[in-house]
Amino acid sequence: MDRPAAVAILAAVPILALVFYAFTRLLPPFWGYGAALAFYWICVLLPLILWRGGFARARFAVTRPSTVLTLLNIGPIIVVACVAAYALSQNILPAYVLIAVALAALTNGTLEEVFWRGTLLLDDATANEQIGQIVLFSGWHIALLFAGGVVVTGGGLALLAGAAFFGILWTLARMQTGAIGFGILCHVALNVFAFTELATQNVV
Repeated sequence: MDRPAAVAILAAVPILALVFYAFTRLLPPFWGYGAALAFYWICVLLPLILWRGGFARARFAVTRPSTVLTLLNIGPIIVVACVAAYALSQNILPAYVLIAVALAALTNGTLEEVFWRGTLLLDDATANEQIGQIVLFSGWHIALLFAGGVVVTGGGLALLAGAAFFGILWTLARMQTGAIGFGILCHVALNVFAFTELATQNVV
C-alpha cells in the first residue's frame, strides 16, 4: 500500500464530512451532495493521484477476472439497475439531471478506481494491505453520512455495507488482473444506476 497516500486520505475524511455537512445545507440537498462530491474529486482525489503518480502507475487494461468474480460484480449491478428503473418510472427526471448523473457516475467511478485501486494499492500488496485499503475505502463513505436532507435508500448502514462489498470485489479484481479497467467499468455502471435512484429520491 502507498502509505503516504493512505495517511493523506485518512486525514481528509473529517474534512470531507464537514464539506458534505456544509454544502448540503448551503445548497438544495441533492445539488449540495453533488458539489461535495466534486470537491472530493477535485480537491482530494486528483491531487493525491497526481502527487503519487497514480495515472502513470495504474494499468487501465480491461481484463476480466475469474468467472465467479465477474458474476459477483454483474449480479448486484443488475439488481441496482432494476431498482433504479422502477424508481425512475415513479419519478421521471429532467434530462439535465440525467446528464449530471451520467457525468458524476463517470467521474466518480473512474477517479475512485484510479486512486483506491490504482494509486493506493500496489501490485505487491499483502493481504493485510488489501484489507486496509478496503477499510479505508469503506470508511471514507462515513463522510457521506454527514450530508443533510439527502434520502439514501436503506440508510447509512446500506451505504457503508455496499461500499465494503464492492470494495472487496474491485480489490480482488484488481489483484487478479493487475489492472483497474474492469473495476472502472463496474464502478461506473453501478454509479449510473445508484446515482439515478438517489436522484429520484431527492430531486423535487
